[in-house]
Amino acid sequence: MRQHERARLRVAPIALGVFALAMTARLWWVARVDSPFDNLFSDMGGYIARARHVAYGARDADPMFATYSPPGTHLLYAAEMKLAGFDDHHARLLVLNCLWGAVVAPCAALLATRIVSRAWMAVAIGVLVALWYPLLAFAGFFSSEQPYAGAVALSAWLLVRFVERGKGAVALGVTSAVAYLVRPQIVLTLAALALLASIVLLRRPLGRLVPALRFPRAPRLRVRGLLVAGALLTAAVGYGAVRYHVLSGRWGLISDNGGVARFGADTSYATVRSKDGHFFTSPTKSENGEDRELVVDGYVGDPAVIDRARRNEVYYMSTGERVVRWLGNVRYLFVDSSMWPDAEHLGTGWRSAWYQASRGMLLGVLCPLSLLGLIACARRPTPVLLVCSAHVLTMLVVAAFFCGEQRYRVPYDVFLVLLAVAGARAGVRWLSRFG
Repeated sequence: MRQHERARLRVAPIALGVFALAMTARLWWVARVDSPFDNLFSDMGGYIARARHVAYGARDADPMFATYSPPGTHLLYAAEMKLAGFDDHHARLLVLNCLWGAVVAPCAALLATRIVSRAWMAVAIGVLVALWYPLLAFAGFFSSEQPYAGAVALSAWLLVRFVERGKGAVALGVTSAVAYLVRPQIVLTLAALALLASIVLLRRPLGRLVPALRFPRAPRLRVRGLLVAGALLTAAVGYGAVRYHVLSGRWGLISDNGGVARFGADTSYATVRSKDGHFFTSPTKSENGEDRELVVDGYVGDPAVIDRARRNEVYYMSTGERVVRWLGNVRYLFVDSSMWPDAEHLGTGWRSAWYQASRGMLLGVLCPLSLLGLIACARRPTPVLLVCSAHVLTMLVVAAFFCGEQRYRVPYDVFLVLLAVAGARAGVRWLSRFG
């Protein structure tokens, strides 16, 4: 039995320990450091208001915002409320809610067994992810970051497992559908990976006729499983589009906030404000001196009004100026921005030190090594490296065209960690050739 397979068998039960550590850390966080119930403002307040409306029929304070954000986040919170209660059952709801963040760590450990050859290394990676400050901090907010991090990590692990074993198509489709309804950009990742899978499947029969075309990887990948998982994801896409049309009367994919985000990404505007008092603002852009404000009459997320304003601005920009702005948007994922809303709670004590340590590790270690990991994937692609690379590249592309912020990067940090491990191994291997 190969070392990787032996490590995988040993780390499976240990992954439960990693999960227990991650869960304990989050329960401690919401009990002693920062409870989501103390942060019901801005996005978080909106998600909870819409969730209460779904779960209990409570009045939605801002019904016009029903289509502003994708529905996944508030539907998940509504499901949690139905299972655990809300007003008088804070502890039960928090335990249930912390599961989303805690599940990322064992997924990281299980994925790491496909990269490293020793079980303790995979466990160490799981422990790092369990205590990784940016992921842990979002246990304190009813926002989209924690549920999306859990759903996308589960989807990645189930996808790699599906490619290796040919099983679990339904679980893969369901978790991917949940992730899509929270943040639709996962569909870009899965579309790229589905294209690669199609190439693998098409080259098999050709390989029997022309040996040079043989593609030995993913021998258990099956068309039927891909169709099942794809059908479940397609159903989620269809649900999002139909819901959007029913509520707004407009045709669109899933929500309106993408148009506002793209407007901010392409222009120097930081805020869109309606005359009735509602507004959307980008803390990152304001921090970097872009404080222009667009005032609209009516719904602040009106896609026609926002797109017309964006086009008017872009018309006077050169291609070079637009490219520079896109690159700047990607930079916001890592530098020149704070991690809202957690940045408002940091202060100068241990919490700030923990955040700064994670930031230093991200910029000084994970980012350089993850670039090597991307190169290693291009040279020797494996299922786990392809999945991690596809997620990271999706994050970068989406940030370029829809404006990045640190909080948008956080759910993808697990993939940066895994690519960094692969990059470190590849770097050692390449250096040994010259030793």
